Order: sequence, then structure tokens, then C-alpha cells
Amino acid sequence: MDKEGKESFKHELIRQHMKQQAFFKRSWMGQRGWIRPTVLAILEENPMKGVEIMDKLEERSRGWWRPSPGSIYPLLDELTKEGLVKKRSDGRYEIAGKRADGKETGEMEDVMTNIESNISYMEDIASGGKGLKRHAKRIDSIIERLKRLR
Repeated sequence: MDKEGKESFKHELIRQHMKQQAFFKRSWMGQRGWIRPTVLAILEENPMKGVEIMDKLEERSRGWWRPSPGSIYPLLDELTKEGLVKKRSDGRYEIAGKRADGKETGEMEDVMTNIESNISYMEDIASGGKGLKRHAKRIDSIIERLKRLR
């Protein structure tokens, strides 16, 4: 599959999930790009083992793509450490009712976490000497929009 085909597939997969999960309507660009929120959306449907998640992704892609265990299991470990999912005694992962810090999980909490993560990323870019001056107007616009939400 060429690069354009892979991108097209990725966008189609995201679009399918956006229809099914309200979470994606506002925040589909998680820390790990599109796979992180896609896995969370799949786990919202039913608790699953890692291999079942890989099967589901392959099924939804109509056989075009199957993630490797090396991409799914580290992600599940990360999500577990963050308190977003928990591993059951039967080996299946499910969405956790509360995060590790005691906060309720939910769409808005996920959105806020993603915003904070993206700001941290931007800070890293700025501290690396690359700067964000050319994006100053856009950043100011985003700040104003966020202020109106209070």
C-alpha cells in the first residue's frame, strides 16, 4: 500500500470511529496521534484483550492494517499507568471509572488532558530554540477562544 493509501485508510478509520463515539468529535488527536483515541473508543464498546483490539482494528480496516503487538501492548500499559484503562483479572482491558489521581474519567477530562499535553509539547519546541513566533497570531486567537469558555 502506498503512502497516500495508508493516509486515506487512517482517515477513513478515524471517520468511522467519529460516527460511533462522541469523544472523537472534539478530540481525536491524542498524544499518540490517532491510535490512542481509537483504542479508547474500542474499549468503550467492550472490554477486550490486546489481541482482540488488534483483531478489531484489522476488522474495521477491512484487512488493510493490523497493528503489531509492539504498538498495542505498550500503549495499553501507558493507558493503564495513566489510569484511563484497567486490566481485569481475565486479562481484558476496560475503561477505568476513575483515573489514578481520583478524577472521574469523561470526555471533558480527556479533552483537558490532551490540551495540557499539547501545550507541554509546544513548550518543548519553544525551549529547543525553534520558537513559535510565526504562530503568534494563531496562539493568541486560541487563547482568546479558551478565555470565552469560562
